Amino acid sequence: MGSLFKVVNAFIFSVMFAFPAVGDDFWMGRPSDESDEEVVCEPGKEDCDAKWEGSVEFGYVAVSGNQETDSLNGRFALSYEVEKWRHGGFVATQSSSTDDKINDIQTEARKLVAQLKSQYKYSDNAYAFGIYDFDDTKDSGFDYQSSIAFGAGYSFLNSEEHTLEAELGLGIRETKNTFVADNPDTVENEEVPSVTSSEQIARLAGLYKWNISENSNFEQTISAEIGEDNDVYKSYSAISANIIENLALKISYTAKYQSEVPEGNEDLETVSSFTVVYSF
Repeated sequence: MGSLFKVVNAFIFSVMFAFPAVGDDFWMGRPSDESDEEVVCEPGKEDCDAKWEGSVEFGYVAVSGNQETDSLNGRFALSYEVEKWRHGGFVATQSSSTDDKINDIQTEARKLVAQLKSQYKYSDNAYAFGIYDFDDTKDSGFDYQSSIAFGAGYSFLNSEEHTLEAELGLGIRETKNTFVADNPDTVENEEVPSVTSSEQIARLAGLYKWNISENSNFEQTISAEIGEDNDVYKSYSAISANIIENLALKISYTAKYQSEVPEGNEDLETVSSFTVVYSF
C-alpha cells in the first residue's frame, strides 16, 4: 500500500509541474482570454480585480457523538482574490459545558478547526491548489489532526447562480493520539507520552454553491482523505438568508466520519448550528 501511494504521489506531482503546458487540454479547459502580461493591482487603480471578502458568525450549537453538548460557537472567514490567485481560510471554535449522561458528570468541551487554501487558475476552468487543515477536538481520542495536500481542480459550473468544483490531490496527514493508561494510578505525577503518527493521503473534494435568490444561498462541501491507516470523510451543508444587506441568518450541518478511532470513541461526529452572520 505504501509503495502504491509513493507511485501515485510522484505521478500527480509530475502532472502538476507539467500542467502549464498540458493543463488546458487535459482538463477540457480553453486557454484563458486574459493576457499573459502581468497586471499589478494597486489600491485605487482602475481595472484591478483584487477583492477581499470576509464574514464573522456566532450562534448556538447542538453536538451529538461522544457527548451531548449545548454551546456557543464562533467562526471567522477571510478570502482574497486577484488575477489568477485566490487565497482563503477560516477559523472556527466551540466552547461549552457538557452533560455526560452515561457517567452523570459535567465536563468542559471545546473544538477548534482551521483551514488555509490557495488556488492558482491555469485556465478559465482548471486550477492547482494547496490546502492545510487542522482539527483539535477535546475528548475525541486525538490531541489533534492536521493535513496538507496539493493537487488540481476543475470548475464545471461558474455562473452567478451555480458553482460546481471538484478536486483531486495527494498529501500527508499527522495525528497525535491521546494517551490513555490502563491504570491511571501507575502514571500519576509522571510525564505521559503521546504518540504522533503520519501517513500519506489521497484527497478528493467537491464544492457546490447555489444562489437561490438575491437574499438567500445554499452551500455544500464534501471531502475524503483516504489514508493507509485511517480514512476521514467530512461534509458541510449550509443555507443562509439575509436579514439586511450585510446581516444574515444561517443554518448549517457538519459531519465528520473516521474509519479508525481510539477505543471508546465514536466514529461519527456531527454539529448542527444556527448562527447570525455579518459579511464584509
